Amino acid sequence: MTTEMIILIVVASVLFVALAIVAVALALKSKVIKQMRSGEVKTGKVKIVDGVRYTKDEVVERDGDINVSHREGDVTLLRGKEYEVIKDGEVMPGKYTILTAAEETEVFNIRIGGFVREFSHNTPIVLAEGDKVCAVSHTVVLR
Repeated sequence: MTTEMIILIVVASVLFVALAIVAVALALKSKVIKQMRSGEVKTGKVKIVDGVRYTKDEVVERDGDINVSHREGDVTLLRGKEYEVIKDGEVMPGKYTILTAAEETEVFNIRIGGFVREFSHNTPIVLAEGDKVCAVSHTVVLR
């Protein structure tokens, strides 16, 4: 083999590798663009849909500590904002588990139907059509 032939093989090999790298980069970029257009991006154990982060972790307590998580279908009750329980509304009638939205808070107050009660993290609750619910002391999550 001549030197010119060896140089030609090396150049062809380098070009092939560069072309493969560009093809992989374009494929990844198009996948990310497709995810962004659909409104869904996954980041580790978190999925972002329309600007809201959802976790795939269903554990509400880990090693005795509160595990704050937000899953698709969860409803966040902002402190001080009243929500009406209505069919096909933001808060629908049914059974929920009340979770704290702050890791350092295990007990919080919620007003349901005009009465304020103290709840703790991971407490089941049933909300009926027409109830008005308001997180009084802390933001909470209904799961």
